[in-house]
Amino acid sequence: MDGMDFMIRIFLVLLSLSGCGNLPIAYLQNFSEVNNVIFGFPDYKITKDIFESYDNSFMKIRFGRGPHAILILAYIEDDVFEWVGADDVRIFTSNGRIIRTVGLPHNFELQDYSSNNFKVSNTSYEIVNLYNPDLYLAKMERKFLIKEGQLPKFDNIININRITERFKIESIGWSNKNIYYQNTETLEIERAEQNIHPRLPTLKIEYYIKY
Repeated sequence: MDGMDFMIRIFLVLLSLSGCGNLPIAYLQNFSEVNNVIFGFPDYKITKDIFESYDNSFMKIRFGRGPHAILILAYIEDDVFEWVGADDVRIFTSNGRIIRTVGLPHNFELQDYSSNNFKVSNTSYEIVNLYNPDLYLAKMERKFLIKEGQLPKFDNIININRITERFKIESIGWSNKNIYYQNTETLEIERAEQNIHPRLPTLKIEYYIKY
């Protein structure tokens, strides 16, 4: 693990601990367990009881093997969802895909998400900004592959489309993939594994929507 990964894990520990008052369970790790920062934190499962204990929609996030954090849905405007966590960390999503972050060690912004869909077609392009270090108006190439599958949710199994998005930004030699798990009945994204910055581990997201 390099120094940057270590600092990201420390950041997420602080994010989780500072937000623990919002959690209805006594799961959160003791900060004195420094070994977890090095070797990884255990995940925890959102049960139906935990889901029902929340008044608002929320997401559970986790960078790599780091600790989890909970962000609450604060606003919806023009189909953009704004999720807010401790220390004013904010994640903006559209159609279950992160389009902007605020308050992370390294942030990301999608300039134009009007084509934010998961259609399998020819190669498409988007413009993104990366922060710390800053890179503006970078051209990102993306392709999709969709396969059918299943996913556990609470005590049930749901049918999903497993959508793999392969992308690259040639100007900095960065390529990776994102995976979205789309409910075939509601067409909403249930989970996602998204890479938003070359200096951040994969961000794992679980969405818990209240209707």
